Amino acid sequence: MHPQALRLVILTIPFFAPPAVAHHSFAKFDQSKVNHVRATVRDFEWTNPHTWLHAELVETSGAVMTWSFEGGSPEQLASLGWKPGDFHAGDKIEIGFRPMKDGTRGGQLMSAKLANGQNVCSNRGCGDGNGGILVGF
Repeated sequence: MHPQALRLVILTIPFFAPPAVAHHSFAKFDQSKVNHVRATVRDFEWTNPHTWLHAELVETSGAVMTWSFEGGSPEQLASLGWKPGDFHAGDKIEIGFRPMKDGTRGGQLMSAKLANGQNVCSNRGCGDGNGGILVGF
């Protein structure tokens, strides 16, 4: 094959390949449970592709640990009434989440009862409430 023709073939291949969709699943979260914790907000990241809520929890041992909860996209949460200013460092809140399957500190953010008493929920709802309060502040 002529080198010029080979270059043309190599350059056109990407245009005919099916597009790859780069999105991870929520398979790392236990979809059979929704747990609830009381926590103190450390930080709320209103960023694409997913929001993140970082909070400090007092574990049963008395240790204060930072947990991280992955939420939906800012656009998705905004359509459900969430706002970037809903969470402030130091706020005492209650978080509903689907726990990590591997037991690490965090989960899929399902709902939050804000410091002002307002409840906000994900597009999958606020959860079924089984699991109760795990730890408090």
